[in-house]
Amino acid sequence: MVKTTVTKTTSQSGDREIVQYKMTVPKGLAESFDLEGDQLEWRAKSGNTFELTRVDND
Repeated sequence: MVKTTVTKTTSQSGDREIVQYKMTVPKGLAESFDLEGDQLEWRAKSGNTFELTRVDND
């Protein structure tokens, strides 16, 4: 099973702090599911599991 790391980034917009988290999709998964340019939706499924769904833009 492939493992990735979540990275926290912080930036300023005027007087507001913006915090975002990034995770890299492993190359094999992105290529297998042809994810380039797709929009993804994240949902909490349980205490330690989330679900990732490709949004149908058609």
